[in-house]
Amino acid sequence: MIAHMFQAWKGLNPLIKVGFAVVMVAFVAFGAWTITPLFVDNRVEEDFPVTASQPAPSSANDTTVKSADAAVANAADAMTKPADAAAANAADAMTKPADVAAANTAADAMTKPEGAAAETAAESAAPTEPVALSVGNFTRIDSLHAAEGTATIYQLPDGSHLLRLEEFNATNGPDLFIGLSGHPEPRDSAELHNQGYFELERLKGNQGNQNYEIPADLDLSQYQSVVIYCKAFSVVFSTAELVTQ
Repeated sequence: MIAHMFQAWKGLNPLIKVGFAVVMVAFVAFGAWTITPLFVDNRVEEDFPVTASQPAPSSANDTTVKSADAAVANAADAMTKPADAAAANAADAMTKPADVAAANTAADAMTKPEGAAAETAAESAAPTEPVALSVGNFTRIDSLHAAEGTATIYQLPDGSHLLRLEEFNATNGPDLFIGLSGHPEPRDSAELHNQGYFELERLKGNQGNQNYEIPADLDLSQYQSVVIYCKAFSVVFSTAELVTQ
């Protein structure tokens, strides 16, 4: 039979042979793309980002303090003058208009701006550490599609939001993406998209601790779960229902 097949192959038109070869190569490549990830793990480890707080500009306050220091220095210098000069200055000072005292009072007030207290209070009220807004645990869909680990949405000190995966371990697969769904526990593509789905980015790896940025204008109140989704075959690999902290 093999000899018969070989003879039939030799008798084929060259164009048919080329077409058959192309189909076979494409079939093997597709099979490798879809099946190989199931047997290969991709671990990605990322540190939790730390946002350093930036001190508020203080050039205006520095200028005011310098002015106050200069005034104090001038006053000390005046005290060292001879007694007769001091008496003359005192007599002269009595003739100065009242607005000089008012000016000095205003200058002193500048060293203690009214907004300083409010600014200090606002800074103390702002969180200095990341705050966990919601958290969920990944679940198993079926024997082929599953994940474990936690998904946590954080608000960072700078006001931005971040999705953090920790102790993450999922079944690997082709064309995997991570996103947020309005459904608390979608199990298929219809449930995933019917209540709103926002794709964050391609999944970095099927194992490890990973960070995913969330757009600043995204309304997080509209989403109830984190989803690992295969776009190529419209298959949900795992979900983590988010619980508000």
